[in-house]
Amino acid sequence: MAYLDCLNRRAFDELGTFVDDTVEHNGRPFGLSGYRDMLENDFADIPDLRFEAEILVSEATRIAARLPFDCTPKSTFMGLPVNGRRVQFCEHVFYEFEHMKIRRVWSVIDKPAIERQLG
Repeated sequence: MAYLDCLNRRAFDELGTFVDDTVEHNGRPFGLSGYRDMLENDFADIPDLRFEAEILVSEATRIAARLPFDCTPKSTFMGLPVNGRRVQFCEHVFYEFEHMKIRRVWSVIDKPAIERQLG
């Protein structure tokens, strides 16, 4: 998926190719600049962050994906004291498109998987 490649290359200047100017994330209006800020912060907090789709299902205006992660957040992640420990978890995400761009994103991260690894 070209969008995930854009993220993995940290080509944030190209986000507008894939993401609508009025994008919403989990029901919150972020806009393209807010969405970009969120992603830049994610990469700053998790330097080895990489997006790969393990499962991808699509229909006319929606894509659903299971994104597995194996990474080392530098400090607190999702309110948990990860502090540089390697963790594995999945994100389940739905993208809704308007005019060929991502307009809405719904994301659920498997926080209990991280909690189990931290003991």
